[in-house]
Amino acid sequence: VTTLQKTSQLAFHCEASNIPRSMKRAIKLKNLLLAGSLVVITFVLFIILAFNKLENGCSTMTNQQPLQGALHNSLYSSGNDNGSRSRQSKWKLWTEMSPSEQNVALEEVFARAKPYGTMLGKKVYWKSEVSQTFHQNCTDGKRPTMFGEGGEHMACGPKPDPCKFISFGIRDDPSFDIQFSESWNCRGFAGDPSITHPSKLSPAVTFHNIGLKLLRPNIEQKRDPADEWILASLPSIRQFLGWDYVDLIKIDCEGCEVAMARDILLEDPSFLNNIGQISIETHATKTWVNGTEELYYYALMFALLEDAGLKLIWSDKFGCGKYERDGCMPEMEKKMNMSCGYAEYRGKPELNKNNIPNGWSCHDWLWARV
Repeated sequence: VTTLQKTSQLAFHCEASNIPRSMKRAIKLKNLLLAGSLVVITFVLFIILAFNKLENGCSTMTNQQPLQGALHNSLYSSGNDNGSRSRQSKWKLWTEMSPSEQNVALEEVFARAKPYGTMLGKKVYWKSEVSQTFHQNCTDGKRPTMFGEGGEHMACGPKPDPCKFISFGIRDDPSFDIQFSESWNCRGFAGDPSITHPSKLSPAVTFHNIGLKLLRPNIEQKRDPADEWILASLPSIRQFLGWDYVDLIKIDCEGCEVAMARDILLEDPSFLNNIGQISIETHATKTWVNGTEELYYYALMFALLEDAGLKLIWSDKFGCGKYERDGCMPEMEKKMNMSCGYAEYRGKPELNKNNIPNGWSCHDWLWARV
């Protein structure tokens, strides 16, 4: 602006002086060119400043990733944690440890899991034998209550109010979710990628055709490779729902329980601190646990549950069907004292349907705060 003012003054001086007309025209032309250049420069500077402001604003918006975006990344990511680091100071991801660190970590988590293998109990050869154990009463001083027709999942009283639960592994039996929701007036989020249901199992329970992350594809997923499953983690589901506290989590999906510990370390180390109780089915055969990484995360699950202040209330052991014949890795029994194995139904052909043995390598657990 100052330059333009001086230019105007110079032009006025030229008009007032006795400078030759040709020189006056040259000075005026020069002044006009200078003024035009200044206008162009000012416009370019304005565009640059505006672009930088817009770019900074976009960067801020990108860094403030919305919940939906976080869930989208979780749903469609492969679940591979290579190159990632644990967000928990005590426990590391398997892939961020050296071989020597992995050996030390394995022994540590085996030692943490072993007491619970002992509490689970040993082999059950025939169905007439008692397979379940009540380890302690719930906060209300009573034993837990069984929900659903399958007889596999329990919950501890008293009824929370308000009540929220997350349930994975529905298949063709949503009886647990419906009965639990109606009996306890509980709002639920249910998921299973292997089957379709109406979007509402009951007025307060929504169904979603998604599953929990795995370390590798499970048997159900391999049956139809063309059916690409959408998988998420428990921490991302809770974040998406915006639930600060979940009163009950039910997990009954083959293999997802092994990945749970990894997902907690990756995404939210405090996740289990915000859970009231968890009913979980584990699978100990090589069908689902067949390597040192899977052994690590399987055993680490018990340490994380214990560190979060959850107590073992009830456990049960039963057969994994035809997958019992795959057997268990030796560490399951030798290092963790977990119940593994099966027996043939000798002399009882009516029980030997589809050549399925009587096994005890699958386990149900109820953990709660008392």
